[in-house]
Amino acid sequence: MNIRTLVMAAALVPAVAFAQEATTNDTTYTQKTTEVTSAYDTTFVFNRQKFDISQKGERTDVRVYKKNGSEMKKVKETEFLDGQEVEQVYITSPFIPRKTYKRRSQAYSHYPFFFFGANMLAGSAFGVNSEGKEMCDSKSGEWGFTACTLECPISSSWAVTAAISSAHVSHHFKTDYMLTTVDGVTSIQPFSVGDNKNDERPSKSYLSYWAFRIPIMLEWSNRIGSDDIYAAFGPSIEFRANERSRYKLGKRHTLTKDVNMNPVGINLEARLGCGFFMLYARTALTPLLRTKYAPEWHPFTVGFGVRL
Repeated sequence: MNIRTLVMAAALVPAVAFAQEATTNDTTYTQKTTEVTSAYDTTFVFNRQKFDISQKGERTDVRVYKKNGSEMKKVKETEFLDGQEVEQVYITSPFIPRKTYKRRSQAYSHYPFFFFGANMLAGSAFGVNSEGKEMCDSKSGEWGFTACTLECPISSSWAVTAAISSAHVSHHFKTDYMLTTVDGVTSIQPFSVGDNKNDERPSKSYLSYWAFRIPIMLEWSNRIGSDDIYAAFGPSIEFRANERSRYKLGKRHTLTKDVNMNPVGINLEARLGCGFFMLYARTALTPLLRTKYAPEWHPFTVGFGVRL
């Protein structure tokens, strides 16, 4: 190797070192730029789910992806800003499948599939005593089913819920009396049906009708172990149909189909339950019958329901 070759090699060594340093600096600069604009800083897989964690300034963001790559929807998130904890709550539409936002304390609607209650006809909206000595509350009652429910969660424990239910309702009177309509006016009258040679009395005298209700309620719920505890309160709209004043004397007789009933009413309802069993109460804010032509009666009901 001659002297000229050695001189050229010695001259190339600083140049190569300078080029490597320049490249390293460029790469480092690019990484810093990437850190500022990149969406995620750290990615790891745990329990078959991918977690992406990014930090921009004082904000830390976490996203979770399923095994198939779809992102799981956020329901609740906690951020730490300037040493203060900030909690964000996500309102989830009831039309999104539950599996996308279900969690341990998720608020669901709790309505009975089947319910049974005892009735009385009070003289006012919040009355708890029968109006008139002709009533027979021990036999009055209702039974029904809930067809469908809707829910709109607003937090981890609260939700606005609604349902559609149907019920058969009966209000019984003492067998010496009957509900009748004469000249358009409905009233309770002593029992009298034609000539009764055997002096027999009916075994039943009652008013019956079908009710279709749409409750809209504010509901609280929580989970203890494997059971939900819940309470709800709110109004309901009631549509009434197929009303009959009847009595039973050997066989069932329909006395009149015109009892001046209000076809639409407004109620106030409350529910309290745990697991599949619940108690409920309801009072009618509006009269059952048209008070201009009939007595002022407000049905009051207490009962129990069973969830599937």
